[in-house]
Amino acid sequence: MSFTFHIACSLRKMFPPVYIDGPSPCRFLDTTVSPLLRSTVPVDFDAAKELFQRAMESDYSSSKPKAAAGCLLLQILHEEEGNSNAALLPVLEETLVFMKEAEKEDQELEVHTVRMKRGGGVLVGDRVDANYSLEGSYYAAVVTGVDGESITVQYDDDDSSETHNAENVRPLIPQTATRDCGGPLSDAEALGGENDDEKCILEDYSVKAELAELLAKMGEVKEAAALFEEAADDAMNAGKMKSASEWSSKASELAA
Repeated sequence: MSFTFHIACSLRKMFPPVYIDGPSPCRFLDTTVSPLLRSTVPVDFDAAKELFQRAMESDYSSSKPKAAAGCLLLQILHEEEGNSNAALLPVLEETLVFMKEAEKEDQELEVHTVRMKRGGGVLVGDRVDANYSLEGSYYAAVVTGVDGESITVQYDDDDSSETHNAENVRPLIPQTATRDCGGPLSDAEALGGENDDEKCILEDYSVKAELAELLAKMGEVKEAAALFEEAADDAMNAGKMKSASEWSSKASELAA
Protein backbone atom coordinates (compact mmCIF):
# COMPACT_ATOMS: atom_id res chain seq x y z
CA MET A 1 0.00 0.00 0.00
CA SER A 2 2.88 2.36 0.76
CA PHE A 3 4.27 2.19 -2.79
CA THR A 4 0.86 2.83 -4.38
CA PHE A 5 0.28 5.65 -1.91
CA HIS A 6 3.37 7.59 -2.96
CA ILE A 7 2.84 6.95 -6.66
CA ALA A 8 -0.74 8.26 -6.35
CA CYS A 9 0.47 11.34 -4.51
CA SER A 10 3.09 12.03 -7.14
CA LEU A 11 0.58 11.74 -9.99
CA ARG A 12 -2.03 14.02 -8.46
CA LYS A 13 -1.05 17.62 -9.35
CA MET A 14 -4.35 19.41 -8.97
CA PHE A 15 -3.72 20.36 -5.32
CA PRO A 16 -0.64 21.95 -3.82
CA PRO A 17 1.50 19.42 -1.92
CA VAL A 18 1.49 19.41 1.86
CA TYR A 19 4.72 18.44 3.60
CA ILE A 20 4.90 16.05 6.52
CA ASP A 21 7.10 17.52 9.21
CA GLY A 22 6.81 19.17 12.59
CA PRO A 23 4.31 18.08 15.25
CA SER A 24 1.46 17.33 12.83
CA PRO A 25 -0.49 14.12 13.52
CA CYS A 26 0.11 13.31 9.86
CA ARG A 27 3.74 12.62 10.74
CA PHE A 28 2.60 9.02 11.13
CA LEU A 29 2.33 8.72 7.34
CA ASP A 30 5.48 6.80 6.52
CA THR A 31 6.95 4.75 3.71
CA THR A 32 8.70 1.47 3.20
CA VAL A 33 9.65 2.37 -0.36
CA SER A 34 12.94 4.05 0.48
CA PRO A 35 14.61 5.46 3.61
CA LEU A 36 15.23 8.61 1.57
CA LEU A 37 11.49 9.35 1.75
CA ARG A 38 11.23 9.17 5.54
CA SER A 39 12.10 12.78 6.43
CA THR A 40 9.88 15.04 4.33
CA VAL A 41 7.30 13.53 1.97
CA PRO A 42 5.07 15.62 -0.31
CA VAL A 43 1.53 14.35 0.17
CA ASP A 44 -1.72 15.27 -1.52
CA PHE A 45 -4.06 14.55 1.37
CA ASP A 46 -7.18 14.48 -0.82
CA ALA A 47 -5.56 11.73 -2.88
CA ALA A 48 -4.42 10.03 0.33
CA LYS A 49 -7.95 10.00 1.74
CA GLU A 50 -9.28 8.49 -1.45
CA LEU A 51 -6.55 5.84 -1.46
CA PHE A 52 -7.10 4.89 2.20
CA GLN A 53 -10.84 4.59 1.56
CA ARG A 54 -10.16 2.31 -1.40
CA ALA A 55 -7.85 0.20 0.74
CA MET A 56 -10.60 -0.20 3.33
CA GLU A 57 -13.07 -1.29 0.64
CA SER A 58 -10.76 -3.88 -0.93
CA ASP A 59 -12.18 -7.39 -1.35
CA TYR A 60 -8.76 -9.02 -1.38
CA SER A 61 -6.79 -7.67 1.53
CA SER A 62 -6.74 -9.05 5.04
CA SER A 63 -8.12 -6.87 7.83
CA LYS A 64 -4.82 -5.57 9.25
CA PRO A 65 -3.95 -3.21 6.38
CA LYS A 66 -7.59 -2.09 6.24
CA ALA A 67 -7.49 -1.23 9.94
CA ALA A 68 -4.18 0.59 9.43
CA ALA A 69 -5.67 2.56 6.51
CA GLY A 70 -8.65 3.47 8.67
CA CYS A 71 -6.38 4.80 11.41
CA LEU A 72 -4.49 6.98 8.94
CA LEU A 73 -7.73 8.24 7.42
CA LEU A 74 -8.94 9.18 10.91
CA GLN A 75 -5.73 11.12 11.56
CA ILE A 76 -6.25 13.16 8.40
CA LEU A 77 -9.92 13.80 9.22
CA HIS A 78 -8.97 14.89 12.75
CA GLU A 79 -6.53 17.46 11.39
CA GLU A 80 -8.92 18.89 8.83
CA GLU A 81 -11.40 21.51 9.95
CA GLY A 82 -15.11 21.28 9.34
CA ASN A 83 -15.54 17.50 9.26
CA SER A 84 -18.98 16.57 10.57
CA ASN A 85 -19.95 13.69 12.81
CA ALA A 86 -21.46 12.09 9.72
CA ALA A 87 -18.01 12.01 8.10
CA LEU A 88 -16.25 10.55 11.14
CA LEU A 89 -18.87 8.01 12.21
CA PRO A 90 -18.54 5.47 9.35
CA VAL A 91 -14.74 5.61 9.42
CA LEU A 92 -14.67 4.98 13.17
CA GLU A 93 -17.16 2.11 12.87
CA GLU A 94 -15.39 0.46 9.92
CA THR A 95 -11.94 0.83 11.49
CA LEU A 96 -13.16 -0.79 14.69
CA VAL A 97 -14.69 -3.68 12.72
CA PHE A 98 -11.39 -4.23 10.89
CA MET A 99 -9.48 -4.18 14.18
CA LYS A 100 -11.76 -6.89 15.56
CA GLU A 101 -11.49 -8.91 12.35
CA ALA A 102 -7.69 -8.60 12.44
CA GLU A 103 -7.67 -10.01 15.96
CA LYS A 104 -9.87 -12.90 14.80
CA GLU A 105 -7.55 -13.53 11.83
CA ASP A 106 -4.56 -13.68 14.18
CA GLN A 107 -6.36 -16.29 16.28
CA GLU A 108 -7.23 -18.37 13.21
CA LEU A 109 -3.63 -18.18 12.04
CA GLU A 110 -2.43 -19.36 15.45
CA VAL A 111 -4.77 -22.36 15.28
CA HIS A 112 -3.58 -23.14 11.74
CA THR A 113 0.06 -22.87 12.78
CA VAL A 114 -0.53 -25.37 15.60
CA ARG A 115 -2.21 -27.74 13.12
CA MET A 116 0.74 -27.51 10.75
CA LYS A 117 3.18 -28.24 13.57
CA ARG A 118 1.26 -31.36 14.61
CA GLY A 119 1.43 -32.66 11.03
CA GLY A 120 -2.06 -31.92 9.72
CA GLY A 121 -5.40 -33.50 10.52
CA VAL A 122 -8.28 -31.71 12.19
CA LEU A 123 -9.48 -31.32 15.74
CA VAL A 124 -12.72 -30.06 17.26
CA GLY A 125 -12.91 -26.29 16.79
CA ASP A 126 -10.83 -26.19 13.59
CA ARG A 127 -12.10 -24.11 10.67
CA VAL A 128 -12.61 -26.15 7.48
CA ASP A 129 -14.30 -26.29 4.08
CA ALA A 130 -16.61 -29.30 3.79
CA ASN A 131 -18.29 -30.98 0.80
CA TYR A 132 -21.91 -30.02 1.40
CA SER A 133 -24.24 -33.01 0.84
CA LEU A 134 -21.40 -34.57 -1.20
CA GLU A 135 -22.48 -32.37 -4.13
CA GLY A 136 -18.95 -31.15 -4.85
CA SER A 137 -19.46 -27.64 -3.44
CA TYR A 138 -17.34 -26.85 -0.40
CA TYR A 139 -18.58 -24.43 2.26
CA ALA A 140 -17.03 -22.95 5.38
CA ALA A 141 -17.70 -24.89 8.57
CA VAL A 142 -16.31 -25.67 12.00
CA VAL A 143 -15.41 -29.16 13.22
CA THR A 144 -17.71 -30.23 16.07
CA GLY A 145 -16.66 -33.86 16.40
CA VAL A 146 -13.91 -36.28 15.35
CA ASP A 147 -14.31 -40.06 15.62
CA GLY A 148 -11.54 -41.90 13.82
CA GLU A 149 -11.97 -41.14 10.11
CA SER A 150 -15.40 -39.54 10.65
CA ILE A 151 -15.52 -35.78 10.98
CA THR A 152 -18.68 -33.90 11.97
CA VAL A 153 -18.94 -30.29 10.88
CA GLN A 154 -21.40 -27.43 11.39
CA TYR A 155 -21.81 -25.10 8.42
CA ASP A 156 -21.57 -21.34 8.85
CA ASP A 157 -24.40 -20.52 6.44
CA ASP A 158 -27.31 -22.43 8.01
CA ASP A 159 -25.87 -24.07 11.16
CA SER A 160 -26.69 -27.51 9.73
CA SER A 161 -24.39 -30.44 10.56
CA GLU A 162 -22.98 -33.30 8.51
CA THR A 163 -20.53 -36.12 9.09
CA HIS A 164 -17.90 -36.76 6.41
CA ASN A 165 -14.79 -38.81 5.93
CA ALA A 166 -11.48 -36.96 5.86
CA GLU A 167 -11.28 -36.65 2.06
CA ASN A 168 -14.40 -34.46 2.01
CA VAL A 169 -13.10 -32.02 4.61
CA ARG A 170 -10.37 -29.50 3.80
CA PRO A 171 -8.61 -27.50 6.53
CA LEU A 172 -8.82 -23.77 5.83
CA ILE A 173 -5.58 -21.95 5.17
CA PRO A 174 -6.05 -18.41 6.58
CA GLN A 175 -5.38 -15.64 4.08
CA THR A 176 -2.83 -14.27 6.53
CA ALA A 177 -0.81 -17.51 6.48
CA THR A 178 2.73 -17.13 5.14
CA ARG A 179 4.85 -19.68 3.27
CA ASP A 180 5.91 -21.66 6.35
CA CYS A 181 2.19 -22.26 7.07
CA GLY A 182 1.09 -23.13 3.54
CA GLY A 183 0.49 -19.59 2.29
CA PRO A 184 2.38 -17.09 0.11
CA LEU A 185 5.62 -15.28 0.93
CA SER A 186 5.59 -13.07 4.00
CA ASP A 187 6.31 -9.35 3.64
CA ALA A 188 9.74 -9.91 5.15
CA GLU A 189 10.50 -12.61 2.57
CA ALA A 190 9.05 -10.66 -0.37
CA LEU A 191 10.42 -7.21 0.50
CA GLY A 192 13.61 -8.16 2.28
CA GLY A 193 12.46 -6.56 5.51
CA GLU A 194 9.48 -5.98 7.75
CA ASN A 195 6.52 -4.10 6.27
CA ASP A 196 5.11 -1.53 8.71
CA ASP A 197 2.05 -0.73 6.58
CA GLU A 198 -0.13 -3.15 8.59
CA LYS A 199 0.66 -1.52 11.95
CA CYS A 200 -2.16 0.60 13.37
CA ILE A 201 -1.13 3.98 14.78
CA LEU A 202 -4.19 3.94 17.06
CA GLU A 203 -5.18 1.47 19.76
CA ASP A 204 -8.58 -0.16 19.55
CA TYR A 205 -9.61 1.25 22.93
CA SER A 206 -9.00 4.81 21.76
CA VAL A 207 -11.12 4.21 18.65
CA LYS A 208 -13.89 2.75 20.83
CA ALA A 209 -13.76 5.76 23.15
CA GLU A 210 -13.92 8.25 20.28
CA LEU A 211 -16.83 6.38 18.72
CA ALA A 212 -18.56 6.34 22.12
CA GLU A 213 -18.13 10.13 22.44
CA LEU A 214 -19.68 10.58 19.02
CA LEU A 215 -22.61 8.28 19.75
CA ALA A 216 -23.26 10.08 23.05
CA LYS A 217 -23.48 13.41 21.22
CA MET A 218 -25.95 11.85 18.80
CA GLY A 219 -28.15 10.65 21.66
CA GLU A 220 -27.26 6.95 21.31
CA VAL A 221 -26.74 6.70 25.07
CA LYS A 222 -27.01 2.92 25.52
CA GLU A 223 -24.55 2.14 22.73
CA ALA A 224 -22.17 4.85 23.93
CA ALA A 225 -22.18 3.53 27.51
CA ALA A 226 -21.41 -0.02 26.33
CA LEU A 227 -18.53 1.20 24.16
CA PHE A 228 -17.07 3.34 26.95
CA GLU A 229 -17.16 0.26 29.20
CA GLU A 230 -15.39 -1.84 26.55
CA ALA A 231 -12.79 0.89 26.04
CA ALA A 232 -12.22 1.10 29.79
CA ASP A 233 -11.71 -2.67 30.11
CA ASP A 234 -9.29 -2.76 27.16
CA ALA A 235 -7.37 0.26 28.46
CA MET A 236 -7.08 -1.33 31.89
CA ASN A 237 -5.71 -4.53 30.35
CA ALA A 238 -3.17 -2.36 28.49
CA GLY A 239 -2.11 -0.63 31.70
CA LYS A 240 -3.70 2.73 30.76
CA MET A 241 -5.32 3.27 34.15
CA LYS A 242 -6.08 7.00 33.78
CA SER A 243 -7.98 6.50 30.54
CA ALA A 244 -9.68 3.41 31.93
CA SER A 245 -10.93 5.36 34.94
CA GLU A 246 -12.15 8.26 32.80
CA TRP A 247 -14.06 6.05 30.36
CA SER A 248 -15.51 3.88 33.12
CA SER A 249 -16.89 7.03 34.79
CA LYS A 250 -18.44 8.17 31.52
CA ALA A 251 -20.03 4.76 31.07
CA SER A 252 -21.54 4.97 34.54
CA GLU A 253 -22.85 8.49 33.93
CA LEU A 254 -24.53 7.49 30.70
CA ALA A 255 -26.01 4.34 32.21
CA ALA A 256 -27.44 6.20 35.21
